Amino acid sequence: MKARNRPPRLDDAPRAAEKTAAAAPAPTPTEMLVRARIAGKSAKPGASEVRHRVERLDIDPDDAWSAISAVFGATPADAVIDPARTDRAARVAAMRIGAVARQGGRIAFASAHPGSLLGLHTGLARLAHAAGAEVYDADDSGPFRVDGRAGRFIRWVDGVAVVTDGSSLLATTGHDAADEWLFLVGRPSLAVADGPFAVAAAAAGIEVVAFAGLDRVDLAIPAVHTKGCLVVPVHTDRPARAYTPLGALLETDFAATSEGRDPEL
Repeated sequence: MKARNRPPRLDDAPRAAEKTAAAAPAPTPTEMLVRARIAGKSAKPGASEVRHRVERLDIDPDDAWSAISAVFGATPADAVIDPARTDRAARVAAMRIGAVARQGGRIAFASAHPGSLLGLHTGLARLAHAAGAEVYDADDSGPFRVDGRAGRFIRWVDGVAVVTDGSSLLATTGHDAADEWLFLVGRPSLAVADGPFAVAAAAAGIEVVAFAGLDRVDLAIPAVHTKGCLVVPVHTDRPARAYTPLGALLETDFAATSEGRDPEL
């Protein structure tokens, strides 16, 4: 039998796969964000719901959409978070958190989406503390009413404020917990937060790094019109491990600025 007519050897397929894998380029940071589905197209909220949210804002719709497009990359017809915007904002956030930490500033962390973002926040809190920041931490505060339900507390988990009923960590959408949190932390040098915690900090004139999805398009307004609000656009309803590439990006740039190097923007 001629060689070209012979069936392939059994070890040819693995070797071919190895060559293909070796030739494939490593995914870029923005590609990793999209693959994790923490940036890119949004199924919830969709374009219609985002438009309704914009209609409820106390601002000219054209101005609102201009800000939303600048921060998130979304348009009235396309509910999307541009991963390039997420990448750049995350790098700027890492630089800012690192700068405040190295100056020994007081940083207050809070998450209204602990099922998704708590790990991201606690990782940043540990980095900030190790770099010299005073990370606000305290005993439980409460009980009080949150989102219409009594028996809720503010609890700190590794320096991050969350809502709890004493047994479980809870998401929150209203401003009850955020108002209590602001009363407790006073005026920190920097807030790092999401959901209503981020909105409350921005409204109080506290500098804030806000992790926000399209359910919080209202944060695009202070992000564009003030210097004290930096939005890192990201879907906030994904499983906690989906944020691993974002956490790695933040950690890398935090380390670079701590060493006096500028991250590649």
